[in-house]
Amino acid sequence: MLLHNSSRPRVALIGVTGYAQIYLDLLREANQQGRLQVTAAAVIPSQQQLEAVGELQEWGAKIYPSYEEMLEKEHGNLDLCLIPTGIQWHARMTIAALKAGAHVLVEKPLAGSKEDAQAILDAEKKYQRWVAIGFQDIYATEARWLKSQLVDGSIGRLKKVRMIGIWPRPRAYFERNSWAGKLYADGAAAMDSPLNNAFAHFVNLSLYFAGRKAESAASVEISQADLLRAHDIESFDTAVVQARSDDNVRFWFGVTHSSRQLREPEIHIYGENGYAQWFHDRQYVLAPNGKSEIRRDGPDYAKTRQQMFDAVLARLQDGVTPICHASTALPHTHLISDLHQNFQIHTFDEEEISHEVVNPEQGEIPVVKDLDDVLDRAMKQDAALLSIRPYKLTELATS
Repeated sequence: MLLHNSSRPRVALIGVTGYAQIYLDLLREANQQGRLQVTAAAVIPSQQQLEAVGELQEWGAKIYPSYEEMLEKEHGNLDLCLIPTGIQWHARMTIAALKAGAHVLVEKPLAGSKEDAQAILDAEKKYQRWVAIGFQDIYATEARWLKSQLVDGSIGRLKKVRMIGIWPRPRAYFERNSWAGKLYADGAAAMDSPLNNAFAHFVNLSLYFAGRKAESAASVEISQADLLRAHDIESFDTAVVQARSDDNVRFWFGVTHSSRQLREPEIHIYGENGYAQWFHDRQYVLAPNGKSEIRRDGPDYAKTRQQMFDAVLARLQDGVTPICHASTALPHTHLISDLHQNFQIHTFDEEEISHEVVNPEQGEIPVVKDLDDVLDRAMKQDAALLSIRPYKLTELATS
């Protein structure tokens, strides 16, 4: 559904702290350019004295103490609602915004459970509005070009996709909010983990690259998963997952926050007639057999965020600009839900962990022995992590 006239889109924002500050930056620039009208914002009372709130008011936004009141009072008066909140809030806030007549840009992932995700898709149909997901890489021109090449068969039928990412995180990372490392929060599923948060972009991008159509992502069935933790959290901070799509593409995902070395995310795609690679913040590669290898600079995060926001605003006007649809993000949420429903979370024994200060500015990190090397070897062999090195484990937590 397009805007009813040629006026600037009327935009609302839920929250002003944490990741919402990035959305504020995007709003600020677009507002200065006269591309939108910031109509309303939901800010809890304890945060209404923040500088960001005063800035929103200067732009003409009315401040509400809750998202429920904002959407009730602004019903029918909004074109777009921005929801950069915790995972557990995505479904209820998105559905409420759709009911109020707004299209939605909700931060990744789509939702904390497949049931919540399906409820969003059902609400889209019921209220005749669309939901864009903040998987920003999909909006990048470079990612869409590579996807088009894969769909067109540049490297033949896809056979295998591998994704690895190693980002050490200190204890403070899991203390930054009320839901970090939690399975449930505020009465809803969060399922926070590297696969559903920090590396969710690249898991989703892997599924997207393997989708058979331009806007689709591959749905997978998990065959094996090692879910492990060194941090004192409910969820896992380390994982190796093996899966297979319905058209027989094999997937391997390996991630951790409990390592010494940093390794930016990589996606390796293998086809019958060549390969493609995506190196986060560096470059991407297309190498069809018998043809010259194409290497190009990849987009940086700031660029992809801007492209995402531009695409969403354009979609309001023309109704056709590509976005990351809820249906495109759905296979990722199914993957996460299936992990927690069918596999258990193990804890590394303390004998396997050394608590180190890798970066003085970050604080102490639980470093699992040999983990960087073990993950790399597991990826190259398409193997389970515990088959490469049978780490000693202690108590078991049910997810």
